[in-house]
Amino acid sequence: MRTDLASLDNLNYSDNVGIIIQEICIMSNITQLQTFVEVARLQSFAKASEQLNVPRSTITARVQAIEERLGVQLLYRTTRRVSLTAEGQRFLEQCEPALDALRYAENDLLEIHELSGTIRLSVPTDYPPRRLERLLRSFCGQHPKVSFYVDVSDAAVDLIAGHFDLAIRARSPGDDNLIARRYSYDAVGLFARKEYPVLDEINVSSFPVLDPGQFLPAPSSGQVPATCVKTSNFNLTKTLALSSDCIAVLPLSLCEQEVQEGRLVPLRNTIQIPPVPLYIVTPARKHQPRRVRAFIEHIVEKTKAGL
Repeated sequence: MRTDLASLDNLNYSDNVGIIIQEICIMSNITQLQTFVEVARLQSFAKASEQLNVPRSTITARVQAIEERLGVQLLYRTTRRVSLTAEGQRFLEQCEPALDALRYAENDLLEIHELSGTIRLSVPTDYPPRRLERLLRSFCGQHPKVSFYVDVSDAAVDLIAGHFDLAIRARSPGDDNLIARRYSYDAVGLFARKEYPVLDEINVSSFPVLDPGQFLPAPSSGQVPATCVKTSNFNLTKTLALSSDCIAVLPLSLCEQEVQEGRLVPLRNTIQIPPVPLYIVTPARKHQPRRVRAFIEHIVEKTKAGL
């Protein structure tokens, strides 16, 4: 009887060790796949080492382990760059959605009871800072375990390569790898600095076509300005309006603080100026963390409420 019990104990121990070894192998394989994807994305072992904060030799060993296991070369390596082989490209296309699905499954379970984690957000430099502050403050007030990394830039940010969850843009990106959802329009008006002669009504019927981002020299003796300048950066237009005698065509939300402080004066006009469309842009992936979905809905709801 004792022998049987001992045999049973040994069997259970062996089974447990086998399960543990299997789990270690699975986790090791996942780590290797994550490493391969990072090397492929950055096209560099050195940059992947910095990004993942592990030695370069470890990065190399992980990728080599995959290649040996599969029996194919995934990467071309030279002293200057790293590029994918045909097999590597095919493997990468399968790995990325698989890893996304794993991350989604883990995050989804972790966030069942309470949203947590970091949301990576990209906004342009002329996105109204007060609006952004109110959006973040109200969302974090509801979900204190969620944090944000906000990139403020007018550069063409690669949302996928930069691991961004979403971006707010004034135009649709026109990229098959991205999904753009128009969620609102920003009303546009005419503004001038406080020292500018305030007109009860401006006759703009013979003005050049008015578009957001324009600024027009001040008319003299009732004459309509014959020339104007247009910029893609609303902050530059606002700066010019604050420092010179010109009429600026700007989103109302961007001038909110200056109007409250009396530094800019909204001018009445008789025509409709095209509003600025606002888009929420996200990578085209099947799975999106709960916190990101919740924040997108928060943006939409607060914008509708006039935040």
